[in-house]
Parts: sequence; C-alpha cells; structure tokens
Amino acid sequence: MDSRRDARTGASGHAETTHGETATELTCAIVIGCGLSGLAVAAELCRQGVDSIVVQGPAPAAATIREAAAEPEVLPERAELLRVLHAYVASHRLDIREDSAAQEMTLAVSAGLLPSPVAGSGKWAVRTGRELLLADYVVLTSCSRSDLRRLARAVGVGSGPEAAATLRSAGVYLVGVGENLLPSLRGLVRQAKAAGEAIADAGLPAPQCLLRT
Repeated sequence: MDSRRDARTGASGHAETTHGETATELTCAIVIGCGLSGLAVAAELCRQGVDSIVVQGPAPAAATIREAAAEPEVLPERAELLRVLHAYVASHRLDIREDSAAQEMTLAVSAGLLPSPVAGSGKWAVRTGRELLLADYVVLTSCSRSDLRRLARAVGVGSGPEAAATLRSAGVYLVGVGENLLPSLRGLVRQAKAAGEAIADAGLPAPQCLLRT
C-alpha cells in the first residue's frame, strides 16, 4: 500500500489530506443539515467570511413535519426564502454536499480521530461515508432528540435548559433543533444569523493556515 499522504487545499478553501480512500478535511465550521436551516446558516457564515462544509443530517421527526405542514400561510414565504438561498449558494459556490450524510460526530482528540498532518486542529470530527471532517465549530440543524441527548452527555451536560449554553461553549450551535416546537421561519433565520455571527466573532484564522504538514 502506498503510504504517501497528499495534503492540499481544495477549491473551496478547505484544507484536505488524503489517507487511502478517506479524505480528511479541515474547515472552520461544519453544518449538519442541507435543508432551509442549513442553507441559511451556510449563507450567514459566508457573509461573515467563515468557511464551512454542509452535509446531510438525520431526517426530522414526523411530528415536526406535521407541525410545519399545519401552517399553510408559511409555505409561500418558505418557498421564496429557499429560492433566494439556493441562488446565493450557487452564486457563491458554497460547499453543500447533499450526497454526504453525517454518520458520527465526536470530540476529535478524545476519540483519537486526528491524523498526524492536522494534529491539534479541529475540536470536532464529523464522519460521513467517505470523509472525515474536522472543525472547531458545528451547527446542528438536523438532529434527533436522542442524538442531542447523547451529544450533551458526551460533553458532560444533561438534557435540561443549560445544555444548549454548554454546547455553545464547546463550539456546537443549535438552529431549529432541541425545542418542543418547530421555530417560526423568522425564528430560524434569527437563529442562523446568531450562530453565524457568534462563530465569526471568534476570529479563527483561515483553515489553510491551520494545516501542518
């Protein structure tokens, strides 16, 4: 087996390292969920100058879908926002990976998932079928309550009201998840904007500056 490793910067600005058939990529933020909330977060991060990768997440619960469908007056506004977001994604060439789904999310160091070329960089690791994505920030826009409880326990907090604040301190932001009811469309946009601004305020260096070969 060829043991050589190829470190490079992808077209979108992400730092990449190839390990056999698994591509390890370092970016500033990973957004889980390619729906309206995920696109809104990605657009806000882009406006704030923050590089991100967006992957698919778990499907929302049936109850949540029914709640959203029960508000027909929201549908035209939602369709228009989606149209605007898709146009923004296309014009800015955002990295939206609808064919990649998050299969595992964990603290990278404690799980021993950091390969040597990027050791010490990327607090969180998100594994898809063929990629290992590393970032200091993760925004969850698609996550089951059971997965959210497991994640909270992984960083040492319960599932009570303090969980969201503690997760934020660990670099994990929730947009449209973790609540009993689906937020309104304006509520989702406000959450996406708040998450994007908070991540940008951290002032991380560009991901290619974090790569060490």
